[in-house]
Amino acid sequence: MDRKDFLRSCGFLGAGSCLFPSSVGVAAEFLSDDPKETPCKEKQEFALKWVKRFFDNFDASLDEPKRREIMEKCGKSCFEGSMQGRKVNTVDVDRLIEAINKSTGEIAAKRDGNVVDFHFVGNPDGLKIADGYCLCPLVENGPEDLSGTYCDCSVGYVREMFRTYTGKAVSVELLESLKRGGKTCRFRVTINT
Repeated sequence: MDRKDFLRSCGFLGAGSCLFPSSVGVAAEFLSDDPKETPCKEKQEFALKWVKRFFDNFDASLDEPKRREIMEKCGKSCFEGSMQGRKVNTVDVDRLIEAINKSTGEIAAKRDGNVVDFHFVGNPDGLKIADGYCLCPLVENGPEDLSGTYCDCSVGYVREMFRTYTGKAVSVELLESLKRGGKTCRFRVTINT
C-alpha cells in the first residue's frame, strides 16, 4: 500500500472511516448501530488541525536530535511502505540518477563525485512543489505554520530510497524545504563508498 492509499484508507484523503466523529462529546455517536460517517472535508480539516497540534506538542516535548531520529524513521517506513513489498535490483548511482531525471522530466538529481544534489519535483497526480504543494499527501496544502520538524521525515525517505536502489550506505542532509520557508525540497545525498 503506498502512502496515498494508506492515508485514504485511514480517512485522511477522503475515503474510509474516521476514528473520531466531529462532535466527540456525544456518547450516542459511539453507541449507535448506524453511525453516520464524518464528511471527507471535515476529516481533512480535522487531520490538518491534529497534525499541527501534534507537531507543536512533539517539538515542545522532545529535543531536536530525538525529533529528527523519530521523523527520519517515519520517512524510512514511508518509503518501505511505498514499495509494497516489491524487491529491488540495485543499480549504480548514475543509472538511478538517469531514472529519476527521466521520470520527473527535468534535472531533479545530479552527481558530483560521491555527492548527489536531489530535489523533489512533483507527484504522479500532477502536484508540483513549484506551485507550493508539499508532496506528502497528508500535508500537501497545509496546515499553516506546520513545524519544519515534519520535513525530517523526507530525510529518512530520501536516505532509504537511495540506499535501497543503490545498495550503498548514504547520508542525507536537507538543504531546503517548503515547510521551512524554501521554494523547493532539496537534499545533499552523500554516497558512502
